[in-house]
Amino acid sequence: MVEKFMSFSSYINSRVQLSPQEMEIAEEACDSSIIKKGELLIKEGQVAHRMYFIQSGCARTYYYHQDKEVTSWIYREEQLATAWSSFYTRSPSFEELQALETLHVTSISHEKLQDLFNRNSKFQHFGRLICQEQLVFLDSFFKGQVFMNAKEKLDVLINYFPDITQRVNLGYIASLLGITQETLSRIRRK
Repeated sequence: MVEKFMSFSSYINSRVQLSPQEMEIAEEACDSSIIKKGELLIKEGQVAHRMYFIQSGCARTYYYHQDKEVTSWIYREEQLATAWSSFYTRSPSFEELQALETLHVTSISHEKLQDLFNRNSKFQHFGRLICQEQLVFLDSFFKGQVFMNAKEKLDVLINYFPDITQRVNLGYIASLLGITQETLSRIRRK
């Protein structure tokens, strides 16, 4: 088994138990690659054809609103990343996925993922769990965005991604939290 796939294998097996043969089928459906810092994995207006499992590095999704970049999420190691709406609906993406650090990723195309789902109910179960996890996390995070003050939002983000302020541009973090960079700096000083 390729070393870069081990982490993704663990990710899958933490949700569903695949036999060695099923794991081999999953491995064959995936590709590993290195993405340079700053490179776009998904561009606005294009259909997101791949879902990425981040082995190392971090990335962000962002979109433009009134000619301003708005960070919609920041992904770290051991997470799946894509432009979710585009990936699942096969429609053009309104956001971009950008490497914030050099990324080592394992990826799978939409077509091959659907093929896995059609082959075996364990893969279907894995896919359903991925969707449920994403939905629950996003639901709780964005509901919290409405009711939390800026400090509470930052605390939740740091709990989720402890070294985010050392690895990610503060402007991107402020954008994600819906606050100005000056407000973020003020909160961090306190």
